[in-house]
Amino acid sequence: AARLTVARRDGRLAALRLVGATPGQVVAVTTAEAVLTAAAGAVLGTALFAAALPGLTRIAIAGGTWYAADLWPGLWTLPILAAVPVLVGISAVAGLRRVVVSPLGVARRETPPALRAVRPLVFLAIVVVFGVMAGSLTSFGRIGLVLLLVFLALAFLGINLVGPWIVALIGRITAGTARGPAGLLAGRRLVDDPRSAWRTVAGIALTGFVAGFLALLNPTSAMVRHGAADRLEITVPAASAESVAGQARERLHGLPTTVTVRRGKDATVLETTVRGGRTDVDRARTALAGLVPGHTATTPADADNASARLLGDLRTGALTVLGVSFLIAITSAGITGASAVLDRRQTYAMLRLAGTPLEVLDRARRRETLVPLLVMGGGSVLTGLFFAAPFAMGFGASGAITLGVFLVLGFGGILGASALSRPLLRSVTTDPAPRPD
Repeated sequence: AARLTVARRDGRLAALRLVGATPGQVVAVTTAEAVLTAAAGAVLGTALFAAALPGLTRIAIAGGTWYAADLWPGLWTLPILAAVPVLVGISAVAGLRRVVVSPLGVARRETPPALRAVRPLVFLAIVVVFGVMAGSLTSFGRIGLVLLLVFLALAFLGINLVGPWIVALIGRITAGTARGPAGLLAGRRLVDDPRSAWRTVAGIALTGFVAGFLALLNPTSAMVRHGAADRLEITVPAASAESVAGQARERLHGLPTTVTVRRGKDATVLETTVRGGRTDVDRARTALAGLVPGHTATTPADADNASARLLGDLRTGALTVLGVSFLIAITSAGITGASAVLDRRQTYAMLRLAGTPLEVLDRARRRETLVPLLVMGGGSVLTGLFFAAPFAMGFGASGAITLGVFLVLGFGGILGASALSRPLLRSVTTDPAPRPD
């Protein structure tokens, strides 16, 4: 949202610089505008989060739901509210370099220098290094998990870095192969401002990476073993195993059980097979309580149930993160699409005065969003699949549904957000008379 109408703002600030405003004054105006807007947005976002808390507390994790206090930031609320305007102000000031250094170029709308080819090289380096190290990450334990998280963060940064460069390449190809004015306009706009076009689809592209990654990490119930529910096991000291077994038989007297000792290389386990139903198993478990200090009698089915619950929690958490990512990405696409229309209102007005039909402008606007979305969305999904391949848990119906939902929601959300900008395009071209600014 901090980028909304940034081009018109830069044009006006460049005009102020040309008439004598100092760089300090330009920075002060920009900072005040950005910080005030961001502060209002942060307060509104906090209020919306508070309103959504009752629904969020119903998300079941670890066998239960949440209290509102578990999700509310508490004392961190005020620091977060203060940090958001500061970060937005820094972002706005960082974008003023061209205005301060070269205001004449901004006022004349000169095309900025082309993006350097080092961007795809950095992304390829991240992919290659991960491909070399992926096979050995699982053998590093916790360090391997940390390295995986680092690689995922680098993949996010790499996609965001290479995105504008690929959009510019798409623009040149689109313009060179255009068969009509809409395609030519879309291609030229992508080449002229690839960063702005990338911001429109960046949220969905990055969410596609998450969807692709989760598609192969979608555990199913078939992956969970179903151990015996009628055999209780306790780890016992090897030296006193027979003595403990005798005590167990005394405690279990009268119950239909068989007590045996299983000696292994790593541990000695006391096994109690219960021939009755679940009630007898619970009675035997109670009778064996405290037999070995620090150890509890459990069945193999208990461990499998815990694994199934953990896998379910992972699936719930992943889908929750994916859903929130979709909402943020689609909202960002809508804001950026409206920003692009407002930033180009003078260009649209000149094209309308030259006789360009509104339908041609609208098709060009849609095409400059959909073409990068198809390429970058598909590419980000493939990247996510590549990064998840070494740790794949299988690609079943659950993984296919995850990817299918991503495709439907991603493209549908972008189309919906793009459609919301059409009335704005019609509004800015209704009276295409030249404006003083």
